[in-house]
Amino acid sequence: MDPARAPDAEPKPKWLRKLERESWQAELIISGAAIVGSLQLPGLIDQMEGYFLLNYDRDSLFISYIASIYWRVLATSLIATFIFHFVVRAMWIGLVGLNSVYPGGFQTNERFSQHHQERMKAEFGDIDGFIRRLDRLGSGIFGVAFALAGVFLNFGIVGVVFLFIHSWLVTAGFTSRQVFIGMGVLLAPLLLLSVLTMVSHSARYRDHPLVRRYQWPISMVVSRFTYPVARKYITTSINLVTSYYADQKGFGWKYLLGLVSLIVVMLLSLLANRQTLYFIDNYYHRIANDSLLLATNVSGKEAFDGIYVRPILTGESPITSEGLTVWIPLPEREMFFLESGCSVALVPEGLDRQEARMRRREWLVQCAGEYLSFAVNGEPAREFELERQYLTNAAGDQYGIRAFLPDPPLRKGKNLLRVTTQYPHEDTGEPRIAYLPFYHY
Repeated sequence: MDPARAPDAEPKPKWLRKLERESWQAELIISGAAIVGSLQLPGLIDQMEGYFLLNYDRDSLFISYIASIYWRVLATSLIATFIFHFVVRAMWIGLVGLNSVYPGGFQTNERFSQHHQERMKAEFGDIDGFIRRLDRLGSGIFGVAFALAGVFLNFGIVGVVFLFIHSWLVTAGFTSRQVFIGMGVLLAPLLLLSVLTMVSHSARYRDHPLVRRYQWPISMVVSRFTYPVARKYITTSINLVTSYYADQKGFGWKYLLGLVSLIVVMLLSLLANRQTLYFIDNYYHRIANDSLLLATNVSGKEAFDGIYVRPILTGESPITSEGLTVWIPLPEREMFFLESGCSVALVPEGLDRQEARMRRREWLVQCAGEYLSFAVNGEPAREFELERQYLTNAAGDQYGIRAFLPDPPLRKGKNLLRVTTQYPHEDTGEPRIAYLPFYHY
């Protein structure tokens, strides 16, 4: 009888035992496909982040930032885990092959010292046991990888749902503060139930009649909300592994080590991609306010497939003393403040659709005239002409304003363009200042 099985458990059918023994074949096929598939995830996440950064206001970006971190942790963990699984299975296959060629294990010989060979057999002689441990490790990694992937997949989905709800309610007329308070009111009971469930497992409370009556139903409510996708598989996998190690000495330290490792993976996932940092308002301000940084896409000619966060010289017209053309990106986070702070009268109602659209575009350009200001080499530009323009690359169609500055005070060599937008810093309220160094001869 298998001591690991419950006394009342039904015996495993023969086909299931055979499948368990030969599961490595399916594991290798799926693991190889998973490695290839997971390597595509960072690019897909870049596109998702690009969509969020271009189409959502500042408050909504906070929620999408959290969701994005979860998705990046998912991608990084999957790539690392499946590669590790593939390596473990390759080692297992290699050792199985060697063991079949040399079934007798280590053979005593006269080339090496006797005591060294005895120590070698004592330390490494259990080849069959090592093969079984590698087999269990490979299968365990494979199952846990999908369980953890499911956890972060669900967290990301929940985050995206909250993002859409937040954006929809703000568009409907609610303030961001009201939406966040509403979400907090809805989530607070769930968080409280989660904490109570954890506390109820302690030896002091676990056998109380109320705990025995309500602990399981509450756990199911929390589980259904936390894991809307593949809940049964995730819950079964995680609890199956946890139940085998919960009573072992040092389980708490292993759990803590796992959390620390998870935090490290989160930080590495965040730092590995600069675009993710654009969600942070302080970084969005700081990345533009660098007069010594010459961007690689400064002329607009180089291949660039990311999000524009600084003004660029499009290269559509040459830089001369008669005029300077620059394009300023205006994602939704800035368009919100451009429109809400505009003093120009709104487009009147009752116009036909085509005329209303044209008047709306004219209104946006007039508002941009209030929202933007320019200075070349420290001298403010008193006059400038504005036009709407989309720049398109692999990241999508990015909306912005093209400005023509007549008679700029250029000098030979390095020049500095300063573009100020009335996008307030969330802490200081200061406008966003972007510098664009360029050369003129």
